[in-house]
Amino acid sequence: MATDHHTVRSNREKSSGISSNGSGGDSGSGSGQTRATDHETVRSNRENSPGSSNGSGGDSGSGSGQTRAQDHNTTRSNRASIHGGGGGSTQGLGSTLGVIKSGISLVSVIILIAASADVYKMYDDHVTINLEDHVTDAVFQLTGDRNSIVGEIAFDIPKMGYFDKSIDVLIHLKILESDPITEDDFTFEYNLGSGEKIYDEFRLDDLDPVTKEKIDNGDPLDIEYTITITIIYLGVELGPTTSEIGTKVTTMQTA
Repeated sequence: MATDHHTVRSNREKSSGISSNGSGGDSGSGSGQTRATDHETVRSNRENSPGSSNGSGGDSGSGSGQTRAQDHNTTRSNRASIHGGGGGSTQGLGSTLGVIKSGISLVSVIILIAASADVYKMYDDHVTINLEDHVTDAVFQLTGDRNSIVGEIAFDIPKMGYFDKSIDVLIHLKILESDPITEDDFTFEYNLGSGEKIYDEFRLDDLDPVTKEKIDNGDPLDIEYTITITIIYLGVELGPTTSEIGTKVTTMQTA
């Protein structure tokens, strides 16, 4: 019985020793190490998580920042491109207007030179041409009722200068020895170089008593007419070109 008691105790000690230092101790130590390891792992993971935020997460944040910066730069670049494009269009339009303006200026200069040459030639022709040689003598006669005088005159004046022009013709009629004076003015326009044109609008009505008496007696009448012309250039009368062709007197028979 004593032997058995020691044996049991020894076995207990061995069992206790084995469990405390052996598997039991190792289990406790292992469990502690496992817990420590898990704790370190968690802490490491936590550290890696912020790290990953600096790494992958950080890269993501940095990437987002870079993306925003790139988007901002892209927007600014696009705006600059838009402004740049608008400037190019404005410059192109300005260049086109400049070319048009230059063309108009050139045309204006050419027209001015041509007009100057034409005016010079016109004045030269005006002095050279003897207008009296190109105007026929006026012809007058009584109307059927013998109460009025009508007449006509012909013009055949050559072209003056290089461009087409016309003249404003003023003819003043007066019956000599009339009392009170019977007279009137007549005007018409003639295109230079257009050939012979006959003006037949002369008409004197309301004759004075002296003239009527001559007509009744069958006496001839002396009619004076004065011709004045002014060159019309581009619709404007050129005052310096106004000239009097001359004054003529024609005799009209009344018998």
